[in-house]
Amino acid sequence: MKQEIEKNEIRTLDGFLAIREHTSGEVGGSRTIYGRAIVFNSESELIDDFGMRFREIIKPEAVSKSFLLAQDIKLNMLHDRKQTVARWNKGNGSLRLILTANGLDFEFDAPKCDLGDRCLEMVRRGDYSGCSFEFYPDKYTMTERGKDDILVTHSRFKAITALTIGLDPAYRQTSVNVRELETARENEARLKTERLQRRRKIEQMLSFYGE
Repeated sequence: MKQEIEKNEIRTLDGFLAIREHTSGEVGGSRTIYGRAIVFNSESELIDDFGMRFREIIKPEAVSKSFLLAQDIKLNMLHDRKQTVARWNKGNGSLRLILTANGLDFEFDAPKCDLGDRCLEMVRRGDYSGCSFEFYPDKYTMTERGKDDILVTHSRFKAITALTIGLDPAYRQTSVNVRELETARENEARLKTERLQRRRKIEQMLSFYGE
């Protein structure tokens, strides 16, 4: 019997978050928040759930127009699904996604309610300045470039489930220490084994696996 295990990944955005100022004399000021959800061809340093360090690149082909039109993506505050301020539902909804050569941008009008007002004020003051996105990986390659240096290149996502704006876009990096194995430095055979184990752990995190 085959059992599939899906792993939902969260990534920090190397982007921006701001209020779009309109010139139409809107009463109370603009309520449009915009930012960059995904940056293409930008190498990032991340920490996975196993505490292993690897770098990652997202290729433009990972996010296509046809792919986006099949997605249901919520935009939440502070990674809280109870604080959804916008939604892209297969091309419809209050969240607008703009695909460019550099990445995936987004914008939405903050809802006129307590949650929307709070989101707008925190972004305007600069307290909320970061973005993250949640995704399920599908097609990717792994390149070992040296000790503790593995490059994961994503060329296709299975799904994008959510975007988040909040205080700390790097919240997933709760552990910044990479375990050092002193004996591995002296024993080449053991070092090779540890690197293979690390590669397998990353594959487990990124892949749908199991039989």
